[in-house]
Amino acid sequence: MLDPFLIAASFVTSACTAVVGVGGGTLLISVMPGSLPIAAIVPVHGVVQFASNLSRAAFAHRRIQWRLVRPFVLGAAIGALAGSFFVESVPTEWLPILLGSFILVVTWLPRPRAMPRIPAPFVQVGAVQTFASLFVGIAGPLNVAPLLREGLSRDELVATDAAMNTSLHGIKVATFVVLGFAYAEWLPLIGAMVVAVSLGSWVGTHLRARVPERPFRFVLRWLLTALAIRILVRGLTGGAV
Repeated sequence: MLDPFLIAASFVTSACTAVVGVGGGTLLISVMPGSLPIAAIVPVHGVVQFASNLSRAAFAHRRIQWRLVRPFVLGAAIGALAGSFFVESVPTEWLPILLGSFILVVTWLPRPRAMPRIPAPFVQVGAVQTFASLFVGIAGPLNVAPLLREGLSRDELVATDAAMNTSLHGIKVATFVVLGFAYAEWLPLIGAMVVAVSLGSWVGTHLRARVPERPFRFVLRWLLTALAIRILVRGLTGGAV
């Protein structure tokens, strides 16, 4: 059954993410309870976010930094494989607290001049983010915070983040297919939401060119902070992310 509210929300949240690079997936999943059964929220959200990120990456494909995406994809595969063994049994109440804390630390902790080199950092980010997303639905801000430290331009950051999340959600959806989630009954709604997020990515990509670099980074940092605090509060109070 088509849900006009979810379709409209898909467009708006995808457009917002294409402008600032983060936040749309979190906003979308926050409005899905009540419109979908709890068991369907994360799998359906995964397909819609796959389309949103794929379209956003496609519209700015020349800006993607593949040197960062490739290790992330490897980590995502590892995280999905590990998570598939525990998706129905792992207690997840502590995951939002860890995710929110990590985002705040990486976003605001000054980068030391002589920082020890972490082996394959984006392999680790990909593994943790994909593992967590199987349980809490979203972990999108997790990879944006490290990307902010890579000195990327605005378009490079948004495009690279989109490519990373395309792989994450693609692997996540494949995992749910293997685990037996019945996607067929949700295909009409998923199809409409996919069209909406793709249009949103197109609109947001064109709007992003109008946003100056410095305000973009200021807004992105504070948006990451707000999302991290929201994740922490919901985790501490027992609510869904």
